[in-house]
Amino acid sequence: MATHHFHRSGPVRVFAGMAGLLLVLGLLAGWTATAGAAGGDALQIRQVNTTDPANSNLTFLYTGDPAAVSSATVTDNGGDVVSAKPQLLSDNAKVAVALVFDTSTAMDGSGALVSAKQAARQWLQGRSAAEKANQLVGVYTAGAQPDQVQSLTADTARILAGIDRVGPPPGENTKSALWGAIQVAGNALADKSTYQANIVVMTGTSDNTGGSRSTANGAVANSGASLFAVELEGKTMSSASLDSMVRANGGLVSSTGTGTDLGSLVTNVGTAIDKQQFSVGIAPTTSVGSVANLHLTVADQSADAAVVVGSQVVGASSLHPDVTTSSGGISFLQGSFGMLVLAGVVLVAAVGLAYAVIMIFVKEDRLSSVLQPYDDALVTTGFEDDDHTGSLLARTALVQRAVALTEQVAAQRGVLARTEAALERADMPLRAGEALFFYAAVVVVGTLLSLVLTGSVIVGLIVGLVAALFPVAAVSFLAGRRRRAFMALLPDTLSLLAGTLRAGYSLMQGVEAVSQEVAEPMGLELRRVITEARLGRPLEEALDGVAERMASPDFAWAVMAIRIQREVGGNLSELLLTVAETMIQRERLRRDVAALTAEGRMSAYILIALPIGLGIVMFMMNRDYTSKLLNTTLGNVLLGGAVVSAGIGYLWMRKIINIRI
Repeated sequence: MATHHFHRSGPVRVFAGMAGLLLVLGLLAGWTATAGAAGGDALQIRQVNTTDPANSNLTFLYTGDPAAVSSATVTDNGGDVVSAKPQLLSDNAKVAVALVFDTSTAMDGSGALVSAKQAARQWLQGRSAAEKANQLVGVYTAGAQPDQVQSLTADTARILAGIDRVGPPPGENTKSALWGAIQVAGNALADKSTYQANIVVMTGTSDNTGGSRSTANGAVANSGASLFAVELEGKTMSSASLDSMVRANGGLVSSTGTGTDLGSLVTNVGTAIDKQQFSVGIAPTTSVGSVANLHLTVADQSADAAVVVGSQVVGASSLHPDVTTSSGGISFLQGSFGMLVLAGVVLVAAVGLAYAVIMIFVKEDRLSSVLQPYDDALVTTGFEDDDHTGSLLARTALVQRAVALTEQVAAQRGVLARTEAALERADMPLRAGEALFFYAAVVVVGTLLSLVLTGSVIVGLIVGLVAALFPVAAVSFLAGRRRRAFMALLPDTLSLLAGTLRAGYSLMQGVEAVSQEVAEPMGLELRRVITEARLGRPLEEALDGVAERMASPDFAWAVMAIRIQREVGGNLSELLLTVAETMIQRERLRRDVAALTAEGRMSAYILIALPIGLGIVMFMMNRDYTSKLLNTTLGNVLLGGAVVSAGIGYLWMRKIINIRI
């Protein structure tokens, strides 16, 4: 027992160590540090205008004590460059604000949407006359699809009317096109380049319509806007992506778990935009065309920005570009390629750890290990046409162990025998355990990689479904093609066998002679019959095995005729010729029926393909029109009903035209 334990603990330590090493390599591949905008900080630089170096200005957001702003300092390479005292930005600068309301059920059902609308109305109505004159405000919604309710305008009445029109669509709406709405708002702000841009997002549901976060982030960065996120925490809200967008572009993030409290957070955002943004005059000492490293200090807070003197830089992403640096990792593995490598390495490490755990708890069959060389020898001495090269895929100890465990589980579930039969019918050189193991590995790896690369659960499930169905369909297709070829050769084979019997051959000799003359797969199956008969299996049973493997009732009838003739006597050659002629006539009748039912089959194919093709064409020509089917609950129900109805119709028509001979 001591020796047996030592034998098992060695591989466990090896695989556990390999898994740990792979995890470390994965961390090295993705070990990077990113420096960029500091969204959420109390002090943030938003804009630097040095087009006139002697009369430049710096705009910043400060959410601390307003009294401390008067003592703000700005240094350029260490020297103080403040030329004028800070002033409230809203007193003399143009500001544009895009209000983005999430209208999903999570917001509406919790009272958050109503609270946010009321707070937004109070904020906009309470502005001073100067602020109303200098501010543009637009209203946007993120429902099943993004929508512009009110374009950017300084007309307070129109803005308030737009807020009043914000509301959930009829019925339950769990969709939130958050990224699309942010993208629309960012594009609208980009057209107002002379205004300081702000996006206020009030949401309780993460984007679940397949929108592009990167495209939305690009629109925000292009507009130079800061993002003020007001979030309702809950099961439908994952703030990680929105928080990272705030960090990239500057702004603030606030959240609450109570819907009615969302309005107070919106009020705070309004205060930050109107009362906590300032502009300070500066006179950089750096020469025009050179980089000025500006350092702003207010009370105990500080912020930095790097600008080329003589230019205007707007937006946190431009003032603080993301710089990815390595902290000792492998440089060529960093970035998108590093993410791919990291996913693969983590997957391999997980498999190694799982295998180490399995080896601890699964008993090892020592007798099977001792007899394995003899079992391999027996396999290689099979009949000459049996190809076992597929076993080369499972030569390594790890894969052999995994295949053995797969076979054990599949045998317990009754799957192994069905898989063996399917592989034999398709003439695929794989053991059933190998096929099941690699099938499961392809499905799991394909699904995980698609999830990692696309970040979409829907895409991952689609890839997993395709990976699960394609091998089964391929085996079924190969088996069906081989069976049809076998059936086509059967009448000629029986005629040849009858000729050999007339020439004086025995049945065994006749089968062997015919096996050398007919094409595949008939020749291969008959040679297998000869091999099995020589090893002691009765000839009739070997022939029955062919009928079972090929799922051929015609061949089963021929074998039954041979069995009856050998029991009661008679002219076997005449009997085989009669059976062959019957099969030929049945094949002619089968082809006549196929010709007569061709119109019905074609109608079924057209009726199935026409809605699909027409839907694709309409989607390409007018996506807004067809998106109702994809982005609304009623549309999804109707689309699902159409698919089910089309499937039932196809099956019904196929049942009508499928006439058995």
